[in-house]
Amino acid sequence: MKTVHKDESHSHPDWLEGGYYEVNEYVKNCSSCGWWKLRCNKVTTGSIDARSVEITNAILRRYDLSSKNIPIITLQNYLRNNFEDVIHIHHNRMEKLVQSVFREHFSCDVEHIGKSHDGGIDLILINSDNPTIVQVKRRKKLLYTEGIAGIREFIGAAKINGNRNCIYVSTCSKFSNAAIEGAKEVVKNDELESYELYDFDRFCSALKLTTVKEKKPWKYCLRNGW
Repeated sequence: MKTVHKDESHSHPDWLEGGYYEVNEYVKNCSSCGWWKLRCNKVTTGSIDARSVEITNAILRRYDLSSKNIPIITLQNYLRNNFEDVIHIHHNRMEKLVQSVFREHFSCDVEHIGKSHDGGIDLILINSDNPTIVQVKRRKKLLYTEGIAGIREFIGAAKINGNRNCIYVSTCSKFSNAAIEGAKEVVKNDELESYELYDFDRFCSALKLTTVKEKKPWKYCLRNGW
């Protein structure tokens, strides 16, 4: 356990008639599991001779990686160092994860669609007058080659919806040569302006470049004044 916060105050208020009021506050945090404990010691002397201790601590919760309810920040932090476990997460969480990563990676708003009748469109990057549509595929195994079929289907969805910029994200280990050439061909023929393919390694790199800003829970429990 490491002390991550320490603060103290020593005053002589009139209402203690010559005594003093002292407060010591500190927080200890476990870097491995995240558990923390906040302790606040208070002492008054003079007209009121008293001692008190206030203790607030965290409650650990274990999440199932396949749960639809696991917080994205928690998932994103975990996958930074355990990205191979991405194949075990819920497909909805995968879409939300890509949304979070791309929001920072492309510095733009990212809308989550993710409905069965969306034509394969899971996300929309609001990065220009002609937004970029995104399809997300979470495969059940890492050693998977993404073929041309899905690439072509998403081209059709783009044309139907009038979109000219596409991103196809898959947890596959690689895209087939036909899939890569198919994405290049539609851009070369000016059917689309862009068609980016993100496999396991490319998305993992984007994830590691993000900076998740998560306020430490214990900071909400600190005293606002003395």
